Amino acid sequence: MKRTIIFRADGGPTIGMGHFTRTLALAEMLNKHFYCIFATRQPTEYQINEIDKICHGRIDLPEDDSHFEQFLTHLKGDEIVVLDNYYFTTEYQKAIKAKGCKLVCTDDMHDKNYVADIVINHAEGIDPNSYSKESYTKLLLGFQYALIRKEFRQPIGTCEKKYSCLLIMGGADPFNLSEKFIQILKENNLEKPIAVVSSLKPKSSEVCWFHHLNALQISNLMDQSEFGFFPASTVAIEACARQLPFLTGYYVDNQKFLYEGLEKNGLALCIGSLLDLKKNQFKQAIQNITLEEKRILIKGKQKMKLDHQIKNRFVDLFQKIWN
Repeated sequence: MKRTIIFRADGGPTIGMGHFTRTLALAEMLNKHFYCIFATRQPTEYQINEIDKICHGRIDLPEDDSHFEQFLTHLKGDEIVVLDNYYFTTEYQKAIKAKGCKLVCTDDMHDKNYVADIVINHAEGIDPNSYSKESYTKLLLGFQYALIRKEFRQPIGTCEKKYSCLLIMGGADPFNLSEKFIQILKENNLEKPIAVVSSLKPKSSEVCWFHHLNALQISNLMDQSEFGFFPASTVAIEACARQLPFLTGYYVDNQKFLYEGLEKNGLALCIGSLLDLKKNQFKQAIQNITLEEKRILIKGKQKMKLDHQIKNRFVDLFQKIWN
């Protein structure tokens, strides 16, 4: 009998899909070796379809705070539980461990004490000593544990560059940054069209707008673009895996640690806070990223940081978690 893993993450129009997507990416890496169940609050039709492609079962939880207790009632004690969100406190971790479960937490902020058996933080350059944890807690840090979908881990071939820039500001884009940066990109008179992935259609009719894309379609867009522009989130790691040079910044605190790792390792052209970015700074950054020698340098560093053994590492570690 295969061991059961219950993945617990939420996503939606207001909070974005980052936690949901990267947790589902982990489930996809493990679903041939474990019985995978995904637990989430009020999933959309899109989320249900994505879960059904990968997992063997689903638990639908209520939107209100009763979801914490209701989730615990589904645990028998012989499962591995994977938690991914900021509101899972140390006390909640202890409640899961008290059931007898093994526990894995995905983290961005290292802002609490971890009693989990494993903590995953796929940002580069995180100091292990910044974590408050138990002596048995194993830390999996850096791009060698990148939580990215299989479509971004595929071999890279040659592809026609149809677009100058691929812009993705995330599912929520609460500050409407897409519209702001589209206008500045247009002012740079790029030779090829700008591709924009967004839930809201840009006002400009001069861009190629995409929405409701699957992972393969986004991966193909990356391969078809000369450079990208993304926040320092999972999409940035996916771009590194496709060896796409890109501009990046941050607009929420949980993106800062990944941003610092990208900057330190030269994996992107880093431009700081996207909320404070001045127009002339962004224009200069666009000019820099369009230089061929700059793009070649970034692609070389990206290639060195990501390999094709990510899935094998996770399978091996999860199989040993009960030892």
